[in-house]
Amino acid sequence: MSARQQPTTDSARVASPPGPAPVRVARRVHGGLVEYDGYSNGAWSYRPDHGGHASRVFIGVDDARFPGVPTC
Repeated sequence: MSARQQPTTDSARVASPPGPAPVRVARRVHGGLVEYDGYSNGAWSYRPDHGGHASRVFIGVDDARFPGVPTC
């Protein structure tokens, strides 16, 4: 899952870490809509370890609201 400079697929990639792997999320943001494999979502998460944003479509968690993570 790539990390992007801004929360949109049109933004430059800042990192492409191998996956699947654990993800640390610092904040939630609304960004560009991503459609993949039958899912669509405009929610993105900032990944401080990689200095960029990742679409929530690619983060597999039970509670996509990420309790305790601030929204910006």
